[in-house]
Amino acid sequence: MIRKNLVQSIKNLVFSQRCPICKKISQDSSYICEECYFTLRKKGKIKNIENYYYLYYYNDEIKRLIADFKLKNRKSLGKEISSIIKSPLTDLILEKEIDIVLPVPISKEREKERGFNQVEELLDNCGVKYQKIEREKNTKHMYELLNSGSRKENIYNAFRNRGLDIEGKNILIVDDIVTTGSTIKEMAKEIKKVGTPNNIYVFSLAVSKIFKP
Repeated sequence: MIRKNLVQSIKNLVFSQRCPICKKISQDSSYICEECYFTLRKKGKIKNIENYYYLYYYNDEIKRLIADFKLKNRKSLGKEISSIIKSPLTDLILEKEIDIVLPVPISKEREKERGFNQVEELLDNCGVKYQKIEREKNTKHMYELLNSGSRKENIYNAFRNRGLDIEGKNILIVDDIVTTGSTIKEMAKEIKKVGTPNNIYVFSLAVSKIFKP
């Protein structure tokens, strides 16, 4: 029994020290190894497609990074991701004179399963204040759906704005990944039901190369 527990402890230690990007074992207490962290900082310049702002294309490396953060119980990885996005995110908030920051909500079932909302976690780590709208529909994971039609149907009427005053405000919606934009568009549609915002902008860690506004 002692030997079995020791083996499991070693496995857990090795897994916890593996960089989510290159899979090498980190030499310090960080999740992301020094080399990959440097590369992320170098490549993480803010870009935009119309009013959608992002740092990376959703390639295999970023896919592994986000998956480890929100799907493999590595919540502390959010602190390292936040240190990369904090400067471009706060600069965008100042530049666009953002009045309200809105993280994309997840359902209560998904939050219970995961233990946290990954977008709120990033904003908390960045020290960015935000408000919320609700997600009333427990949708399927978007990566399970192969086409934009299925994604639109999946997210249809998923959100509810209960009293958030957005009239004449500059809104920034924050998400981790934008693939087809279906989630953002559905969220924006719900926001506009109760008023007319001045502008709606979007910030995400990554966008898919197939994304079109």
